[in-house]
Amino acid sequence: MVFITDKLEQNRRAQPLCTSRFVFDPSEIEGALRARIIGQDETITRFKRQLSVVKAGLQDDRKPLLSTLFLGSTGVGKTEFVRTVAKAIHGNSEAFCRIDMNTLSQSHYSAAITGAPPGYVGSKENYSLFNEDHIAGTSTRPGIVLFDEIEKASAEVVRSLMNILDSGSLTLASGQKTLKFNNTLIFMTSNIGAIKTKTFISKARQSFSQKSRKATFIRALERHFDPEFINRIGSVNCFNDLSMTSIPDIIENLEAELNQRLKARNIAIELDPSARTLVCSAGFNKRYGARDIQRQFQALVLEPLAQFLLSAADDQCRFIFGSATANKITFQPTLLNEFSRTSKPVASRPSQEKTHD
Repeated sequence: MVFITDKLEQNRRAQPLCTSRFVFDPSEIEGALRARIIGQDETITRFKRQLSVVKAGLQDDRKPLLSTLFLGSTGVGKTEFVRTVAKAIHGNSEAFCRIDMNTLSQSHYSAAITGAPPGYVGSKENYSLFNEDHIAGTSTRPGIVLFDEIEKASAEVVRSLMNILDSGSLTLASGQKTLKFNNTLIFMTSNIGAIKTKTFISKARQSFSQKSRKATFIRALERHFDPEFINRIGSVNCFNDLSMTSIPDIIENLEAELNQRLKARNIAIELDPSARTLVCSAGFNKRYGARDIQRQFQALVLEPLAQFLLSAADDQCRFIFGSATANKITFQPTLLNEFSRTSKPVASRPSQEKTHD
């Protein structure tokens, strides 16, 4: 016989030891990142652990929920990482406050962050680049801020961020308003050190190990920023450069994005293995990363698809199949029962990769 007290005890034990005010699931965010961000497994795993600390409520309440700096070459997914997190948490990939630091290269631009000091135009309005709604978040979902390309901002602008990282707050120069970042995930990106890394590889005709790459980025970071600023960053993550083996997954993501845009028009496309292999074999310039693959996809897929859609009859534009012939991709309508996802191709490595002298 099971007594009611025994049942209550079983239910009590089944409850999680730690309840959280946040509704996001770190494992679900990790899954979304792995599906979207290619070749950055170590960074994703580390970020998932950091989110678990936030979810469990173990972080310092006097600071932002977390602060992290992403180092890496252009086009490896640093900004896309933040968009994916915003999508997973808020359901909108643009639901974050993005500050483009390359627009704040002069010292007097620090007023764009801290607001105009007393006596200057705009001081009473407490104007700042920060979007307060995206910073504050809600009681169940954190706000998100991205400081993009932080190495391009002036030293004064960067120093103005130190209070945010240290105390989770920023009092505007007028003294009349304080912005709170205690419920905020803070991301920063930088490609500082990327030029030196690629110059070394180009001259030596060899690749850095991941450990050597990270050390090069860290040294460049320490030369550029004050120790006081670096010491306030919660974590620094070095993104890997993309490789040829990453191309098929990136192409599959681009195809999925295209189908998402076409969904509103009741259109779907599918590339067969020959079409995907053609895009893969076009290769890419490692200096520009995924953006170069996007340009290849634009030229080989989007442009011929646009020509087909503009010339085809309306009843032909529902299920479209793309295949490669004579080094180009052609599209043709197909029946629904013949329209199914085919296997991904293996990236064909060019006989001689591009160099960047």
